Amino acid sequence: MEINVADLNYNATKWEVKRAFAKALHAKPFFNPDAHKARRINFEVVFRKPGPGSMANNGTAVLIIPDRTLADRFLRWAILRENRILVQGRKVWLSKSNKRPFEWQVQALNRTPYIDPAADEEREARLSRIGRIDIILDAIQFGVYFLHPGDSAMANRMFSNEYEIRREDTFSGRLCLDYDRKLLRIEMGDPVTEYYSDHIVLNLSNIKKLGYGSNAAGQYYACFELHCPPRFERQQMYRTYTGERKKDNKGYRERLPYLNKAHRCIAQYAYQVRVVLNDPKGKDDLKALCAEAGLRPPVRVPIEVRNCGFFRPQTMEVVREWILGFEWPVAFQLDALIRNGLLHTGDLYELRPDVEEMHAADPDFAANVLRHFSEKLQSKQRGETVRECFQKTLVDAQTVEDSLAAEAVPVFQGKGTLKCYHVIVTPTRVVLEGPYDTQSNRVVRMYHDYRINFVRVEFRDENRMSIRWPKDVNGRRLIEQRFGAVLKEGLEIAGRLFRFLGYSNSGLREHTTWFMSDFEHPEEGLVTPDKIRSDLGDFTKVSRIPAKYAARIAQAFSGTDPSVRIRRDQWDRIEDLGEEPYWHTDGQGTISPGLRDEIWEVLVKAQPDKAKLKLKPSAGIVVVDETLDGACMRLRPTMDKFEAHDDSEAEIEIAKAFIYPGTARLCRPLIMVLEDLGVRREAFLNLQDKAKVAVVTASDSMEETILLLRKHDLGKSFGLRWILQHLQRAGMHMAHEHENPVMDNEFILRLVRYAQSHILREIKHEGRIAIPEAYQLVGVADEGPAYEKAGFENVFSLKQGQIFACVQQPDSAECEYIEGEVSISRSPHIHPGDVQRVRAIGRPPGDKLCFFRNLRNVVVLPSAGDRSLASCLAGGDVDGDEFLVIKDQTLLPTSCTEPASYEGVEPRRLDRPSTIDDICDFFVEYMQSDVVGLVADQHLLAQLCSQAVDYPKNGVPVDTEKMPQPLLHAKPDWKKAEDNDPRSSDYYESVRALGALFRNIEVTPVNPPKESYPNGPSAASICEKPLSDSISQVLKPSINRYLGRCINVDQEVEALEPLFRYYAEELRYICLTHALSDHSDVRLSEEEVAIGTILAKCTQPRWRKDRMHRMRVHASQLVQHVTRWRLRAPVDKDAPEDEVVGALRRGWLAWDYGMRNRAVFGARSFGLIALGVICDMLERLGQLEDGEESESGNTH
Repeated sequence: MEINVADLNYNATKWEVKRAFAKALHAKPFFNPDAHKARRINFEVVFRKPGPGSMANNGTAVLIIPDRTLADRFLRWAILRENRILVQGRKVWLSKSNKRPFEWQVQALNRTPYIDPAADEEREARLSRIGRIDIILDAIQFGVYFLHPGDSAMANRMFSNEYEIRREDTFSGRLCLDYDRKLLRIEMGDPVTEYYSDHIVLNLSNIKKLGYGSNAAGQYYACFELHCPPRFERQQMYRTYTGERKKDNKGYRERLPYLNKAHRCIAQYAYQVRVVLNDPKGKDDLKALCAEAGLRPPVRVPIEVRNCGFFRPQTMEVVREWILGFEWPVAFQLDALIRNGLLHTGDLYELRPDVEEMHAADPDFAANVLRHFSEKLQSKQRGETVRECFQKTLVDAQTVEDSLAAEAVPVFQGKGTLKCYHVIVTPTRVVLEGPYDTQSNRVVRMYHDYRINFVRVEFRDENRMSIRWPKDVNGRRLIEQRFGAVLKEGLEIAGRLFRFLGYSNSGLREHTTWFMSDFEHPEEGLVTPDKIRSDLGDFTKVSRIPAKYAARIAQAFSGTDPSVRIRRDQWDRIEDLGEEPYWHTDGQGTISPGLRDEIWEVLVKAQPDKAKLKLKPSAGIVVVDETLDGACMRLRPTMDKFEAHDDSEAEIEIAKAFIYPGTARLCRPLIMVLEDLGVRREAFLNLQDKAKVAVVTASDSMEETILLLRKHDLGKSFGLRWILQHLQRAGMHMAHEHENPVMDNEFILRLVRYAQSHILREIKHEGRIAIPEAYQLVGVADEGPAYEKAGFENVFSLKQGQIFACVQQPDSAECEYIEGEVSISRSPHIHPGDVQRVRAIGRPPGDKLCFFRNLRNVVVLPSAGDRSLASCLAGGDVDGDEFLVIKDQTLLPTSCTEPASYEGVEPRRLDRPSTIDDICDFFVEYMQSDVVGLVADQHLLAQLCSQAVDYPKNGVPVDTEKMPQPLLHAKPDWKKAEDNDPRSSDYYESVRALGALFRNIEVTPVNPPKESYPNGPSAASICEKPLSDSISQVLKPSINRYLGRCINVDQEVEALEPLFRYYAEELRYICLTHALSDHSDVRLSEEEVAIGTILAKCTQPRWRKDRMHRMRVHASQLVQHVTRWRLRAPVDKDAPEDEVVGALRRGWLAWDYGMRNRAVFGARSFGLIALGVICDMLERLGQLEDGEESESGNTH
């Protein structure tokens, strides 16, 4: 409804008018803040005509209120004499308009919240100031900062101009600020004579330093030091407009990998930017621009310019020929130094004699030194030259090598991992990393001795995040031409050509692939990517669907653990239960108890009742069926992925075993769905308060600390939870328990604080709130109907609307049968029907044959009805999907919604068999259309989300044109987690439960000491008596018992220094490699690696989780390497006592070394590794004694 407003002062602004009406509309009787789902009405004020001169209005305006009933009530209220609307102290007159607002206006106001106009007012004022700043550029230069050989490390650097843009006919460019997108833009091109304008885009977060100065002629310049290359874009000078804002503002800028052919030669190496200002006043404008952008003021500094030609084609060709003369691991590291922007060719020439001498002596040692040299360069202090950094790295590495080589112990390589080289392809450059430990797969395991021929290749933006761009930028051609060319033509790294091999399904989501170089095999001959793919199986059935063809090949590249091989006569086929497309047993088979035991004996784990496996050519989940005898397995058609060339036998690969229940948590999409289904906001807030208390008080006792680490899977790589369990049994307490001895290890206590901070951040920024009365369980289908088909009698089966769940927690013999009304759901929780109320049956009857009677920590779904329950829950199945079962009555929906159909779209088919180029085209298209995260963030887009999730399998992308467009530039405040530099005008206070939850918790940042970082200084030396801490005191009685003494000889402790230095260097490498960006000031702390988290903010949470996973794998292998190789802790559970005692002695010495040197980076976590060995060996020795006593008792 429109209401006419009259008698305004001419100079009254729109914001003043809005505030006046908000004062009335957002108070009683029109708004009750205590009401359930209370929401302030959004409205708009429009000035239809400007006032005289430069006045804001002509004395009139229009008030638009989307709710007609409320608008009528307000108008009747406002015209009463006692009720007045005052603007600038003057009463305004209101009357009903005979016009109606446009429908789009009503919808926009209904769908968007009211935002305080002060933020928009301040933003418009700022944009007005920015618009008046105009910085004209005479020249734009790309290059590198450098020091001449012989210059002091403290001397001012010079700028080598490797490529310059300078025009004689007009100015070369204009520097401006895009405030909303937080970037600086250098616009080039003559609007009179040229059709296109090229842009250089500098994200504000990418600017490390900004300085300015003047040359001898008095002309001012500005130097930008960037963390990574800028973006390059192109747009038409004068575009044709359609009048449709959505179309006109979409994709009119094109993303470029470089500006032109000449720039292409140096773009990936020389990306620092220097601009020459046209007007001396430009320096003042530059300062004003920085102030408006929130950048630190530019510093005046003299920077000379040289034209060194470090990266001219002729120079690069000579360097390339030189690099090819080394063995490939060394050549890779030399290539990385140049490609990663760590050295220029002049630096490399200076180091040439040293590198050649080192390579001639020991190529493996040379490669390792250069790997660490890359890490040292990225954290090098200003007072150190490149040569000094290299010499220090070489001396340190030689010292460690000489000391450790004498041990002659074989290098430990963990099962299921390999040291892999990594390549990151960006729009402009190629970044090289590694090698470091990465999870293996079936293909690489087949060629383990040739693993150096396999590399991981990732496709990312310049800042290493996933490729993203605003709607006004079109990156399709860039992805097709840049990334598509790499996929189809291969990539040359250090003289070796690597070609596309394949990817896993998770790799597709992360835009990560496997490449390989051809090699000769003594039995198979020349091994190529085509040969490996053809050996995987017969994909004829899906060969005309590129997405399915790629998904079937991807099965071989998923991270798995090998187990046992079985003969063809050990598995057979059974029919699926249900009807297509909603099979009850979609992806589920059964396994006998005997075969389960064989698998788990190989994997050295606890016996599970269910496991997600891959049995070439099948994949899915298998559940233990106690009616099966021997060692056998039964598979279903829905588990078949392709035909095997030879099915006489097959290896069973375990992708995941389900042993314990997962920790049940809420998440943001689920909270939104439950709120719409009637769950009150107070229920979420109460749950959050309890979760906060549980986390904060967990450090009050050893028991609660251990439980916290287990529930959130933290500290696992270093075995922190098992260490604390042993110390607890030995009598250790936390300070709040008021019993001695008290934990006084500052590092362990800091790890606990890191864990608490990690969990609180998840609660605040992801809505991951623990639900005490709920369980996260893998879903399986009831095999009861299959029993009946097989002729069994008196079978108990679940009915529609029923489930079964029996939960057994770790370290507990008690089982809990879930009974009564519960809700069941499955991520991604988009449609209200993704949450269903069902009845848990509790303990099954004892007088009937029941398939699931002895199953633990699963939720059994009924195999009854026309549609499977799993398919009703976000389109799930039972091939490993996990479901959330909630008992908490305050979280049960009060209303029900029919589930969405989730019918799959028809896959994209070809009229011919797919080729590898078709798979590459699909991968490229996926990078352009991967919007599952965007869709999942928009509530009630169930069908689009289902299509996005299924996109990797059917090849049909989501049409982003069908997605709702944001109606506000501001986001709800609960999304602040996605922004490292939040502005008040960028967010509004959300009235939804998510907003209340976000504001209900504050996370205090954990500030570790400087020595926790690899480039930090060491703290003051430790002066206390060795082994006088509380942990050592608790362990001394046991140490005395098995070693005969607990005081170590100083020389024996000092002998561990080479091992520690080796460990510290590898830890530094982890802290650098797995940081969220390659900014020189961004590193992981020792505590983050030890506890297994990354606390830095990140605009892409999925990227942070991926880096956390890689860091944990890498750290876990380092810990095992030190534990098993250097400290020689036996792996065999039946190891003889002398080996166990020897490992205990070495562990005790290493613990002593770590405690004595704990002021040094790495020593604290080194001590933690040693502590893990001590606790493990003491447990084993205790078991050996128990065994001897048992045998003695049997003898008597």
